[in-house]
Amino acid sequence: MGGRREVRREGISGAAGARRRRALTGAPRSATIRRVDRRSTSAIGLAGKRALVTGAGSRGIGRAIAEALAAAGADVAVHYYGDGALAGDLVSAIRASGRAALALPADLAEPEAARALVRHAIESLGGLDILVCCAATLSRVPFLELTDSEWDRVHAVNLRGYFVTAQEAARHMVARGAGGRIVMVSSVNQVSVNRGIAHYAATKGGVMQLAKAMALELAPAGITVNLIAPGTIETDLNRGFLADPGNRQSKLGSIPMQRIGRPEDVAGAAVFLASEAAAYVTGATVVVDGGLTLE
Repeated sequence: MGGRREVRREGISGAAGARRRRALTGAPRSATIRRVDRRSTSAIGLAGKRALVTGAGSRGIGRAIAEALAAAGADVAVHYYGDGALAGDLVSAIRASGRAALALPADLAEPEAARALVRHAIESLGGLDILVCCAATLSRVPFLELTDSEWDRVHAVNLRGYFVTAQEAARHMVARGAGGRIVMVSSVNQVSVNRGIAHYAATKGGVMQLAKAMALELAPAGITVNLIAPGTIETDLNRGFLADPGNRQSKLGSIPMQRIGRPEDVAGAAVFLASEAAAYVTGATVVVDGGLTLE
């Protein structure tokens, strides 16, 4: 009975294979493949998380974010101001998907109403893991015509409203001791300006600095605070402006991707920042503008 003949297969296994791989990749002899954290490679999921999204009772960015958080597995409290019909429709859609949801009204220009909103969300959801600040107002007024009352109105919602809701949520997150995620929807106008929005741009610059200061102080508690800076997005705030063909064409001419953004373009960034995949991201701004600010 003859000995078994060893058949050597062609391939890139063994020492020779390792040498060949190094030659193909340019990797040094000592290079090794680091084990990848499964959080960064698995689907971004928010199962078991509870979120409050301000400004979600509209057809804009807040609604898209609330829908995306729910699709990722979170239970969602939907804040609205004024007519609650759209918020009610959104809550029904989220519940139909199998997630818990409720609509909560509040005028965020009133500090006590803003704090009560957060407390109501915490009580209704059994806690709060994620806060997305998205409620905002915008008017277009030349600087020389800007009144004290209009300045105060925009700042009360866009800046103080963010401060109050974020502070109330952060106090709860710190007391609970399980960390948390705070996402502030700002604007590219936190660092750039346009005519007629001096008051609005001032609030967005303030939100950027507020978020950075919060990120610094809350990091030891495991709470991340990040910003999303959308460019020109098709929302109720911009719809009147973009209805003018000249304005729309002018905007399109300054966007390298040659289209106006959609609320859904912003929602994905919010889900990422709210997830464990962004656990080591804080004080950062994710710009969602189709390349608007590249030039």
